[in-house]
Amino acid sequence: MAKRVVVTVISDLVTDQRVHKVCQTLHDNGYEIFLIGAKKRTSLPLAKRDYKARRITMLFQKKIFFYIEFNIRLFFKLLFTKGDIFLGNDLDAMAATFFAGRWRRKKIVYDTHEYYMAMAGLDNKVIRKKIWKSLESYIFPRIRYIYTISDSFCDLYRNDYHKELRTVRNVPYLNPLKVETKDEVEKLRIIDAMIPTNKHLLIFQGAGINPHRGVEELVLAMKYLDQDKYHLILVGSGDIFPIIEDMRERHHLENIITIIPKVPFQILRHITEQAHLGLSLDKGDNINHRYGLPNKIFDYLHAGLPVLVSRLVELEKIVNFYQVGTFVENHEPNHIATCIENAFKNPDSMKMWKENTVKARNELNWENESKIVLEIFKQVEAETVN
Repeated sequence: MAKRVVVTVISDLVTDQRVHKVCQTLHDNGYEIFLIGAKKRTSLPLAKRDYKARRITMLFQKKIFFYIEFNIRLFFKLLFTKGDIFLGNDLDAMAATFFAGRWRRKKIVYDTHEYYMAMAGLDNKVIRKKIWKSLESYIFPRIRYIYTISDSFCDLYRNDYHKELRTVRNVPYLNPLKVETKDEVEKLRIIDAMIPTNKHLLIFQGAGINPHRGVEELVLAMKYLDQDKYHLILVGSGDIFPIIEDMRERHHLENIITIIPKVPFQILRHITEQAHLGLSLDKGDNINHRYGLPNKIFDYLHAGLPVLVSRLVELEKIVNFYQVGTFVENHEPNHIATCIENAFKNPDSMKMWKENTVKARNELNWENESKIVLEIFKQVEAETVN
């Protein structure tokens, strides 16, 4: 009989590619999946999926009250939800997932997408950080199966809790979802009309465009570039999205920067494929960024884009090993602009980097990475049977 996996995450599901890929993989391999997320007033419609997915409609929209409400309502939902294994995604969904799972004697798996204590949003939030740390310190030693997105995060958690984690990188499918519905086609038509076709197109994307991502400096860097030659596409959402929009207006950069709010991932892939250079500019002053592995780097490579990235631990490994791009050495806007110009001034390098994305794509894909997820759940399933 198929094992039922209840998957929890605080996101609104629409743009969360990692959670969808894990759920789809388990579904395709005989598991019954029930995914639970959150729904805000700004959430996009949730498209039909092969597995069951539901969202809790939230009353509170702000962070602390949002987290509290979600976990309380999720806890009671999990008490009465049929399931054999509970899979929680990130610490902000684990309070409800862990305690409901322990109460009902379920096996618990934890997918931590980041090194949570180093999140930029916790900077200078002493009390809030202590609460999250107390929760993490309690649950981490009590969960056997935990995996994360990079080898560096495994090392950090090993130092903290003396536990061995598995690495499951958040890489795309080799054959991604296509845009199919009439609404998606119409949305793409509108977006395509916003993007110039006669310029060097730069793209910066992300569902968490927050402080320390280097986006403010990137916007200012566009002042140093020829508006007739370059154009930046910013796609996503995050805490500083309103700040970026204001900066674009204040610095009169409307003609050189297109801002697109978050979109479903099949539409995002289409937008990414229009660009010529992918940007990831996280700052190393944040541990979570220094040792993280941004999803966008793989999205760029799968779309055939060379990359310009910060010189951070995991990013350096990827870019140097596959020879798919180059680095910024600091976050001065004029330096970023110079690095962009230099990349396009050397067409031979750009051609080589673009060709090398094929090898990266053929090795760094979900078809390969999903095997690790299945190994983990087969172990959990065997333990559940015994």
